[in-house]
Amino acid sequence: MTAPEQTYDVGILGWWYGKNYGSILTYYGLNRAIEELGFRTLMVHEALGYNGYRVLWPDNILSMDFARRVGYSYTQQVHFSELPALNARARTFVVGSDQLWNPVIGRVNDDLFLDFVGPENRRVAYATSFGNRGTAKFKPDFVARHSANLQKFSAISVREGYAVNTAREVFGVEATQVVDPVYLLPTSAYEALADMASVEVSGDYLAVFYLDPNPEKRNVALALAHRLGLDRILVIPNPDGGRAVTEELFADPRFEILEEDAPENFLHAYRSASYVVTDSFHGTAFATIFGKPFSSIYNTHRGVDRFKNLLNWMGFGDSRRLLETDTAETLAANPGLSLTLDYTQANARIAEGRARSLAWLQAALTAESGATAALAPVVAPEAAPGAASQETGTEAPGFPPATGFGASNDAWQISARDGGHDLTVAPGGAVRGNQVWCDLPAQPAPGSPCRLVLDWVLRTNAPAVNLHLRDPASGKFHVLGPVLVEGRVNVARRDSFDFIMPPGGFSQFMLGAVHFTGPQAGATITGLALEAITPAEMKTPAAKAVARPKGPSHAELALKLALDDNDRFVKAHAGAGKSVTSARARLMFHAHAIEKGLSRLDFRGGFGKISVPALAREMNAWLGAGRDPQDAFLATAASVMQAYFDRHRRINVDVSDFRALFGAPALARIEAAAAAEGGVLEAAADREPVPDVNPDARFLDVVYGRRSIRDFTAQPVAEADIARAVQLAMQAPSVCNRQAGRVHVFSDPVRIQAAIDIQGGFGGYNTPPRLLLVTADLNAFLFASERNQAFVDGGLFMMGLLLGLQHVGLGGCPLNTAMNTEREMALRKLLDIPDSEVFISFVAAGHYDPAILTPRSRRIGVEEVMRRHDLPADPPATTPAARQDEAVK
Repeated sequence: MTAPEQTYDVGILGWWYGKNYGSILTYYGLNRAIEELGFRTLMVHEALGYNGYRVLWPDNILSMDFARRVGYSYTQQVHFSELPALNARARTFVVGSDQLWNPVIGRVNDDLFLDFVGPENRRVAYATSFGNRGTAKFKPDFVARHSANLQKFSAISVREGYAVNTAREVFGVEATQVVDPVYLLPTSAYEALADMASVEVSGDYLAVFYLDPNPEKRNVALALAHRLGLDRILVIPNPDGGRAVTEELFADPRFEILEEDAPENFLHAYRSASYVVTDSFHGTAFATIFGKPFSSIYNTHRGVDRFKNLLNWMGFGDSRRLLETDTAETLAANPGLSLTLDYTQANARIAEGRARSLAWLQAALTAESGATAALAPVVAPEAAPGAASQETGTEAPGFPPATGFGASNDAWQISARDGGHDLTVAPGGAVRGNQVWCDLPAQPAPGSPCRLVLDWVLRTNAPAVNLHLRDPASGKFHVLGPVLVEGRVNVARRDSFDFIMPPGGFSQFMLGAVHFTGPQAGATITGLALEAITPAEMKTPAAKAVARPKGPSHAELALKLALDDNDRFVKAHAGAGKSVTSARARLMFHAHAIEKGLSRLDFRGGFGKISVPALAREMNAWLGAGRDPQDAFLATAASVMQAYFDRHRRINVDVSDFRALFGAPALARIEAAAAAEGGVLEAAADREPVPDVNPDARFLDVVYGRRSIRDFTAQPVAEADIARAVQLAMQAPSVCNRQAGRVHVFSDPVRIQAAIDIQGGFGGYNTPPRLLLVTADLNAFLFASERNQAFVDGGLFMMGLLLGLQHVGLGGCPLNTAMNTEREMALRKLLDIPDSEVFISFVAAGHYDPAILTPRSRRIGVEEVMRRHDLPADPPATTPAARQDEAVK
């Protein structure tokens, strides 16, 4: 007779069996936290049979070896049809952290929504994620199937703040935000694992943990170690196939490579480090767990929002962020880089988050039978508690019992306080797009005169705070207008605002974080009421300001967008003296002016009375600030001055007064400059080596062969081809050769789809293999009159890029970036685009079948485009045949 299988209190599902330190330790944290609450746990292995993304995992991989070392009880992999048998082995099932509910990930299937769990057992989610903020990925069949599953859960918690709203508005369930599972355990738990390491490292060193290493990140590590005065650099390879890449990329005596892949070794290397630099979210988390000074390169391939949310929550903001483009000079100017870091605030928030999340988990695992996360049916507005009386039209301020606040992301921290709700903007969170809202206590009919009454305490340095209405179904909002702060901050106040209720389902009150600046900015709201009033009772000027239910006019919208664009330009212009890009632009501006003087047919000896002293100032300042002496723009400036001095030496013109303006370091750079870096050359000469790409293609073939391609094949796109296309695009002219064009290249299909969903111009087509975003850096423009130059230079660059893609054999489709400020800010956040860069165009790119159909897109006649103004008679023809005939004559 076969003995019955052992039973457990809790079965845990999730991606604990992979080859990623973050995933392995995430589920270690969840497993140990549940066991320390007094429950016996069973780790449930991934079910097979759904699709090709579910594979049979080897038994000797990193995570399984770890599972045996730490003593997990776990199941074997079985077909999903056998999962219901687990109901006899556990009373509660927990689906754990990670993007287990993101429909664009192939491994996400019904078991991760606990569809196999019987009604007699409890279903719980801990810190589970839907992925990014977008909701377009949730197709109707996915929502229908999994809403039914999620509404059977006893309790649901999520990892990201915005997921609270996704759960409520898309799936009809209540969710609570909790900390990542790695924070459920104290540091001592991970120190105990580190003590079990099979390697030994000690002494002072910089620990480097890159999930996606590249030469740029390697150079950042070198420059950072130099900045910190650390002679040793220990590189921890990515255990998911990253050791070979690491050994090739870091094959340099300045680097040591951790000898053996194991979570214990990873923790040991972190614990012993003097400083940590990483592009990993959980690599960042463990730096904070061990209290290490650290820097993070936000990983654009794996989700920037996670880094920002985590570091905002801890109070670090962007102070710990490095960029792949950082140099020794930018790191030298970074005040946040030292071997000490104040963890007072971060440790307090970790402790509070751990206590709160463990309390939630304990309650979820012991909830009464029959408890559910499903939202209660919506009460009709006229019957809702606290609704305005239709007879009197008045309501004393105060929240209905069920009213609470939700937010678009973790930029808002929400808590109960002083009989109301405290809303605090996290450091760095006061930007457009970060919103917080609650349901209105009543829903008047569109066109009804209303008065919104707020009892609150404001905390902001802004002169006014805009009030909004929000439509929860679409996320659209309607601006009511401003409430003037008038210095009344940190005091109880009552404000009212009269308006006409607009059409469109605006059933929520909303605030934007952009209006809350300064330390601990936000508001404590103790009362919110919506009163029905008569038209005669409406106060002015508020009534006039909001009594336009049709919304702003075309002219008003155009003005707002123009002002937003102007603000961006002014901000970049105001910072022109600070950024490296601006310093490079000034070097090139003056150097190019001298190049133009050197190229004149009527050369004037001794020219440059403005440009040469200005270039001397810029070169001296660059080198005096300790910036990169090998920078390409500095090299061009040095080469130009070498050509200038040589030319005057040859014609025996004394320019020693100009030479005396350059300091010794600048003169040394000029003497050592390569002639090919700057100066002049014959118009027919090659400026630089011409890439060997499709040399037989005629210019006419490229120009007339280019099409807007929207259907791409599955053939992989070589990064070298993209790079060659960009190199061709860089031949486009730019003002004073300042080269403001930038290309952001994306290959992650999840991010690409999220971006084109926001862009909105690629519907009905499959996700392209590559998405490029062409931008222009405003820091390259030095004068107010250059307000539109970014779009001119960026447009020239983009056309060159489209032709470059065609030349290397790739198809491309430009996708416009004509959008409102809110969509643009969403894209900046998703794609991590600096505020100083203006959008020119997206370009979908990939291989294509030449036989596919494309729109004809007929061009109009030349006569409709070319306007003649006082032109003389046509000159002789300039075709090759005509020139040959002329030569014969």
